[in-house]
Amino acid sequence: MTGRLQGKRALIYGGGTGLGFACGGAMAAEGAAVFLSGRRPERLATALERLGSGVRAGFEPGDATLEPDVQRVTEAAVRFLGGLDTLVISCGTSGITPILSASLAEFRTICDANLTSTFLACRYGAPHMTAGGSGSIIAISSIFGLVGAVERVGYCASKHGVIGLVRAAALDLADKGVRVNALCPGFVETELALEIASRAPNPEAALHQRRTMHPMPRAGLAEEVAEAAVYLASDRAAWTTGQAIAVDGGYTAR
Repeated sequence: MTGRLQGKRALIYGGGTGLGFACGGAMAAEGAAVFLSGRRPERLATALERLGSGVRAGFEPGDATLEPDVQRVTEAAVRFLGGLDTLVISCGTSGITPILSASLAEFRTICDANLTSTFLACRYGAPHMTAGGSGSIIAISSIFGLVGAVERVGYCASKHGVIGLVRAAALDLADKGVRVNALCPGFVETELALEIASRAPNPEAALHQRRTMHPMPRAGLAEEVAEAAVYLASDRAAWTTGQAIAVDGGYTAR
């Protein structure tokens, strides 16, 4: 590793598993101190062990859809890290929500998990970055924040919303030294993605379809998305803000 993030201090929501953990591991490997948050303390403790003893890392459980939890987690991260200049928002959920049958409760649950969490994390993390005069916020959206998908009204609406929030926040913070960007992964075989696929009538067929829907006919790797996050967190991305960057094997190129 090249130490691209030496001295950076990263708070990662959804950091116990999946893309969030991959981002935390990649950032730590490049020299960053990391602080993980998520709803399940046992997963966070396991994630900390997986990062290894040579990494400066801490954690605080919390629900990223609840304002008091986000305030508490943010303050705990700032105390542990000694400040904050990198924020990754990788928490969220999905679900089958056809427009003809989805309930309001299902729609709200998905939008809270994906969009409200992004707003709250930015709202309480950004002031610590503006106080320091620099920072990078990285929200994990999706290819379905860029295009539509059958029976995914809640997911598509929330992930499109994440990109809209990113673009507006990037303009609010551009003259304060804080950059805001979104990553839009294709299908990556995270715990959440596999759990969603398992609900299909034929889970193996569903997995095969998801893997081969990309022009590059395979699932993406969490490490490939994490590498893009490392770039956005680094000073090499100092003139990149307000962008929604697809890491998708060519899916959105069609």
